[in-house]
Amino acid sequence: MCGRYTVFTEDEDSLMTKFLKQAGFKEPVGDIYPTDPAPIITAYDGKIRAKYAFWGFPSPSGDSKPVINSRSETAVGKRFFREALYQRRCVIPATGFYEWSRESKLKYFFKCTDDDIMYMAGAYNDYGPVKKFVIFTRGADDDMADVHNRMPVLLTSGTVREYLTQLDYFERAFILAPPRLYRSLAE
Repeated sequence: MCGRYTVFTEDEDSLMTKFLKQAGFKEPVGDIYPTDPAPIITAYDGKIRAKYAFWGFPSPSGDSKPVINSRSETAVGKRFFREALYQRRCVIPATGFYEWSRESKLKYFFKCTDDDIMYMAGAYNDYGPVKKFVIFTRGADDDMADVHNRMPVLLTSGTVREYLTQLDYFERAFILAPPRLYRSLAE
C-alpha cells in the first residue's frame, strides 16, 4: 500500500464529521501523508471513540523514515508490532486511498463501493503523550491486483467493533474478503 489516503467530508451530519470532531479536528482534513495527524477509532472499556494520532511508528533502526504499514501476515511474529496488535488495535477511517501502478506509474484513487467510509485495520502505540499508528496490509484482491500487490486490511462497518474489542478477531479480519473497491484515475 502506498503512503497516502484521504479523510474528507463536506456533510456536517456525516459519520466522518462525527469522527473528526470527536478526535479534535475542526475542519475537513483532506489528504493524509505519513507523520500527519489523523483520526483513529479505538475501544476502551467497551466504548468506541475517535482519537487524534499521527501516522507512523518511529523506525526501530533509528532511521528518520517512519514505519507506516505492517504486513498482517507477519505482524504477530514481530516484537515491534505484537503488543500493539494485541492491546491497542485501532481502525483508521478514510474516504479512500491512493496507489500508483507499478508498470505505468499512473495514480489511482480507491474507495469502497458500498460505504462512504473505508475502515482500515491498524494498531497504535503511545510515545509519551503522542499516539502513533500503523495500517495493516494484505495481499491485493481482484479489485486491486493489477495496480499493486498490497492493499490495506479493510473492515466493514459491521466488523469494526469486533476487531477493536475481541482479542482473537484480528486473525479473522486479516483473511476475510475486503469490501469491494471502486477505482478511478487520480490527478
